[in-house]
Amino acid sequence: MKNEAPLLKTTTCSIALLRRQIMDAFEAMLFSLDKLGDALIQDNHLMAWVSDGIDLFNFPEAYTSREKALHILSQYEYLPSQAPREIIVCAGFIGASQHTLDIVCQLNLEKDEFKQAILALKKINPNIYHNELTQTFDSLLAHKRDLSTANQLQKMGLARLHLKQCYRKIPVLSSTPLKISWTWANTRSIKKISVLEAEKLLRKRNILDEGIILQVKKLSHLAQDEPLAIVQDLAPHLRANLVMDANQPKERIMVKGPVPLFFPATANQACPEFKPPKQKTAKDKARVIRNDVRLDPVPFLPAIRAHRYLNIS
Repeated sequence: MKNEAPLLKTTTCSIALLRRQIMDAFEAMLFSLDKLGDALIQDNHLMAWVSDGIDLFNFPEAYTSREKALHILSQYEYLPSQAPREIIVCAGFIGASQHTLDIVCQLNLEKDEFKQAILALKKINPNIYHNELTQTFDSLLAHKRDLSTANQLQKMGLARLHLKQCYRKIPVLSSTPLKISWTWANTRSIKKISVLEAEKLLRKRNILDEGIILQVKKLSHLAQDEPLAIVQDLAPHLRANLVMDANQPKERIMVKGPVPLFFPATANQACPEFKPPKQKTAKDKARVIRNDVRLDPVPFLPAIRAHRYLNIS
């Protein structure tokens, strides 16, 4: 019991420090975005293309590609019409000066610092959206931050932050690609776990639920060394397929492309050949299963989406 007070004090100090780190990183991100906006205007003589096909936005016809890109990159909060797990994506490319590329790289570093601070805070206190935390942020902003930062966070509210849109990096290429094409990837996450780990995950659920009880019993009949796999279908995501100059280390590369790509460009330089993405479609569940798939398509433990591996002779 004597150790509880020092431990509580240490945890409270850690949370306060992380809150400050989060606010510092977020403010730095906003500052870099302002700098990026100015740099994009200075680069308006360089090539740029950004797709109009964004469901959640209705850009004015007069919007330039650079204005669209900045609008997308600045969208750190949920829109009123945005579903909880929906992420705004936008295909495009921005030819940029070295000054602009340096700002984007700095912004990516700040995004990573913000993410690491948020994750560290979640580890100490998973409920980062608690009212006390929000009030602390407001207090810090009111006394220590400039008015523009305070107004933006008070307007959105901490709970309105879309963390994945805050975290995601802006792709930066070292040279101008010759060709760009965007495709929608329908992939899934597969995580191998042990029988013991599966049992722990089940027991974290409502252990009095009949379905959970039945699945724990099923698990008890397996050999302890049999691996299982937790399978999760991921939302369709944009990938950019690039053809680079033959002098590059890799002539063909693929990068994540949820936001416009940035690369160096000069005045009067021609745009790369590009193919916009087709309409996003859901994964075809009727598609023939490949012969090399080693997982039983029927979940063995539906509560945690765990599958058994097939015996392959």
